Amino acid sequence: MQIDQDKHINSYLHEILTFLKSSANAISFTDLYSKLNIDIHSNTRLLKALENNDKILIKNNFIQYLYTYNIQSKEDLINIFSKRKEGIELSKLRDNPIDISDFLDDFLILKDNDGIEVVFYDDMRIDKADDDIVALWKSVRVPGFQDLISEMSVAGIKTNISETVKRKAIIKKTKSKRYRRNIKITNTHVKGLDLNKLDE
Repeated sequence: MQIDQDKHINSYLHEILTFLKSSANAISFTDLYSKLNIDIHSNTRLLKALENNDKILIKNNFIQYLYTYNIQSKEDLINIFSKRKEGIELSKLRDNPIDISDFLDDFLILKDNDGIEVVFYDDMRIDKADDDIVALWKSVRVPGFQDLISEMSVAGIKTNISETVKRKAIIKKTKSKRYRRNIKITNTHVKGLDLNKLDE
């Protein structure tokens, strides 16, 4: 089948690239024709475009997609990050013959300001500092708060904190005991009333 000359070259390129990504191996022109019904030899423009594509290798009538990475295991992925300090865009890592989703458990995936997902290796191991660095760290005297304020004042550095911070003494209020007076209340208006005589 001849290539449709009215169809844009980029359409064929996209179709061929998508198909090549499904295989990690090189594919013959004959197999490509049987699968996609595209005869590369019939269109020199298409063949030239394929040859000029950095992601495609053409050799001896075979065509192959060149993946950015060849990650086959988690160790392969760790090895890639061990050679670099910066992160790698997730979309670039996925340019790989197999799916790497299962290898990303120990990796951090962060989005940058443009919303692009970037992968970083989350290595929780902390390298031990050299003994001379530890000794130097311990020898550094950290001034107290008041000393720091005084030194800043001598150096002419203004602070919003007064040199001596006065703390108000907290006076604990003690409740005074209230004495109850025993007051005898009498009903003066019933004075002299005998309650025993009420039943008579």
